[in-house]
Amino acid sequence: MVLIYTPAEAPEKRIGFAVGKKIGNAVIRNKVKRRLREAVTPLLPEIAPGCRLIFIARSPITEVTFKEIESTVRRLVQKAGLIG
Repeated sequence: MVLIYTPAEAPEKRIGFAVGKKIGNAVIRNKVKRRLREAVTPLLPEIAPGCRLIFIARSPITEVTFKEIESTVRRLVQKAGLIG
């Protein structure tokens, strides 16, 4: 999974999820997007305003548990310096 951070002047947070066709069929891709959204939702109050984030899913994401996705998302957002 890759995190791309773009600072912006706007006060709103924008978060996008990109899941390519290499991940699997439409059912799998939508499942991955739902899991990513659920992993990011608890972090929203902690993320700095004005952030624009894009999470790009990579192929191993279909083989990991939701807890691993949650911890990876939190680690990436912390590494970007957006939460404490």
